[in-house]
Amino acid sequence: MIKQNLIFMGQPGVGKGTVANILTKISPLKHVSTGNIFREEIANKTELGLQVEQIVTTGGYVPDSITNSIVLNAINKLQQNNDKFILDGYPRTIEQANFLASLKDLEFVAIELVAPENVILERLSGRRSCPKCKSGYHVKFQPPKVAETCDLDGETLITRKDDQPEAIKLRLDIYNKQTSPLIEYYQQKGMLIRIEAVETPEVIAKKVLEKIK
Repeated sequence: MIKQNLIFMGQPGVGKGTVANILTKISPLKHVSTGNIFREEIANKTELGLQVEQIVTTGGYVPDSITNSIVLNAINKLQQNNDKFILDGYPRTIEQANFLASLKDLEFVAIELVAPENVILERLSGRRSCPKCKSGYHVKFQPPKVAETCDLDGETLITRKDDQPEAIKLRLDIYNKQTSPLIEYYQQKGMLIRIEAVETPEVIAKKVLEKIK
């Protein structure tokens, strides 16, 4: 039985979202991805979406106040059913971590997925997505049946703007400056579990379950 909620940590492209999706299929855990929430808002052209789009297309991070509010809303919905969940893409700053710690009756363990930078660059540069149904692919690890074409609707796949080389470099730089201190933050609290993330996502997901049960 899973008693704690999970915080997934690690550089962009380390596989947090993929592993989280697998865990939702092999365990009761739910997946809360700030990236997915933001992309949905952008696709729907909401006021928030337009604001966020300007930031993420240049590889920047959304302000804490906006992200905190969105995450709190998602957590409140899950708590109605007493669901345990994975936070993917949050927290990214000490300020966000302090906000999360201020929420009552929630227990967390931080899972840091670790991979060499060359592996991360390969994963990010090979990612593709469908502009219509938002399905995700990878040219090497999860290729479509027909090259550069969505399996579901036949649309031509695209590379997300934040997976372009310049945006990748900026995202990694921001992570190292802004988010890396969180590793020490959770380590000092005795809440950090580090897992090597160089194997397949399925193997990594099973490792996560072994560590938290």
